[in-house]
Amino acid sequence: MTDPDELWPVTLSEAASQVLADPALPLPLFSAIVAVTVAIAQDPWVKTSSPAEQGGNWRTIPIPDGGGIAEYLINPAEHSVLLTRVVPF
Repeated sequence: MTDPDELWPVTLSEAASQVLADPALPLPLFSAIVAVTVAIAQDPWVKTSSPAEQGGNWRTIPIPDGGGIAEYLINPAEHSVLLTRVVPF
Protein backbone atom coordinates (compact mmCIF):
# COMPACT_ATOMS: atom_id res chain seq x y z
CA MET A 1 0.00 0.00 0.00
CA THR A 2 1.64 3.19 -1.12
CA ASP A 3 -0.57 5.73 0.70
CA PRO A 4 -1.57 4.70 4.23
CA ASP A 5 -4.67 6.94 4.04
CA GLU A 6 -5.96 5.29 0.88
CA LEU A 7 -8.47 2.49 1.46
CA TRP A 8 -9.00 -0.51 -0.81
CA PRO A 9 -12.72 -0.80 -1.66
CA VAL A 10 -14.00 -4.22 -0.63
CA THR A 11 -16.88 -5.75 -2.59
CA LEU A 12 -18.77 -8.74 -1.24
CA SER A 13 -19.54 -11.72 -3.42
CA GLU A 14 -23.10 -13.03 -3.33
CA ALA A 15 -21.95 -15.90 -1.09
CA ALA A 16 -20.27 -13.55 1.39
CA SER A 17 -23.31 -11.26 1.36
CA GLN A 18 -25.60 -14.19 2.18
CA VAL A 19 -23.52 -15.12 5.22
CA LEU A 20 -23.63 -11.56 6.55
CA ALA A 21 -27.38 -11.27 5.85
CA ASP A 22 -28.20 -14.47 7.75
CA PRO A 23 -30.30 -13.48 10.79
CA ALA A 24 -28.94 -16.53 12.64
CA LEU A 25 -25.38 -15.11 12.52
CA PRO A 26 -24.55 -14.05 16.09
CA LEU A 27 -23.92 -10.32 16.49
CA PRO A 28 -20.38 -10.76 17.92
CA LEU A 29 -19.44 -12.89 14.91
CA PHE A 30 -21.01 -10.38 12.51
CA SER A 31 -18.98 -7.63 14.19
CA ALA A 32 -15.77 -9.66 13.93
CA ILE A 33 -16.35 -10.23 10.20
CA VAL A 34 -16.94 -6.51 9.68
CA ALA A 35 -13.72 -5.75 11.60
CA VAL A 36 -11.79 -8.16 9.36
CA THR A 37 -13.28 -6.48 6.30
CA VAL A 38 -12.16 -3.06 7.57
CA ALA A 39 -8.65 -4.43 8.18
CA ILE A 40 -8.57 -5.75 4.60
CA ALA A 41 -9.72 -2.36 3.28
CA GLN A 42 -6.87 -0.70 5.15
CA ASP A 43 -4.24 -3.16 3.91
CA PRO A 44 -5.21 -6.28 1.93
CA TRP A 45 -1.87 -7.89 2.83
CA VAL A 46 -2.74 -7.58 6.54
CA LYS A 47 -0.28 -9.54 8.72
CA THR A 48 -2.88 -12.06 9.88
CA SER A 49 -3.69 -13.06 6.30
CA SER A 50 -1.89 -15.72 4.29
CA PRO A 51 -1.76 -16.84 0.66
CA ALA A 52 -4.74 -18.97 -0.36
CA GLU A 53 -4.51 -22.29 -2.19
CA GLN A 54 -5.34 -20.61 -5.49
CA GLY A 55 -2.09 -18.62 -5.31
CA GLY A 56 -1.57 -15.27 -6.96
CA ASN A 57 -3.44 -12.49 -5.22
CA TRP A 58 -5.82 -14.81 -3.35
CA ARG A 59 -5.63 -14.53 0.46
CA THR A 60 -7.27 -16.10 3.49
CA ILE A 61 -7.64 -14.52 6.89
CA PRO A 62 -8.90 -15.94 10.17
CA ILE A 63 -11.90 -14.34 11.84
CA PRO A 64 -10.79 -13.49 15.40
CA ASP A 65 -11.56 -15.72 18.38
CA GLY A 66 -11.96 -18.83 16.25
CA GLY A 67 -14.91 -17.30 14.41
CA GLY A 68 -14.03 -18.82 11.05
CA ILE A 69 -12.13 -17.81 7.94
CA ALA A 70 -12.60 -15.41 5.06
CA GLU A 71 -11.16 -15.62 1.58
CA TYR A 72 -10.58 -12.72 -0.77
CA LEU A 73 -8.99 -11.71 -4.04
CA ILE A 74 -6.86 -8.58 -4.35
CA ASN A 75 -7.05 -6.74 -7.67
CA PRO A 76 -4.01 -4.42 -7.67
CA ALA A 77 -4.77 -3.07 -11.15
CA GLU A 78 -8.14 -1.72 -9.95
CA HIS A 79 -7.02 -1.07 -6.36
CA SER A 80 -9.90 -3.18 -5.05
CA VAL A 81 -10.68 -6.38 -3.16
CA LEU A 82 -13.40 -9.00 -3.64
CA LEU A 83 -14.41 -10.81 -0.45
CA THR A 84 -15.31 -14.12 -2.03
CA ARG A 85 -16.13 -16.36 0.91
CA VAL A 86 -16.86 -16.17 4.62
CA VAL A 87 -17.00 -19.43 6.55
CA PRO A 88 -18.12 -18.90 10.14
CA PHE A 89 -17.35 -21.62 12.70
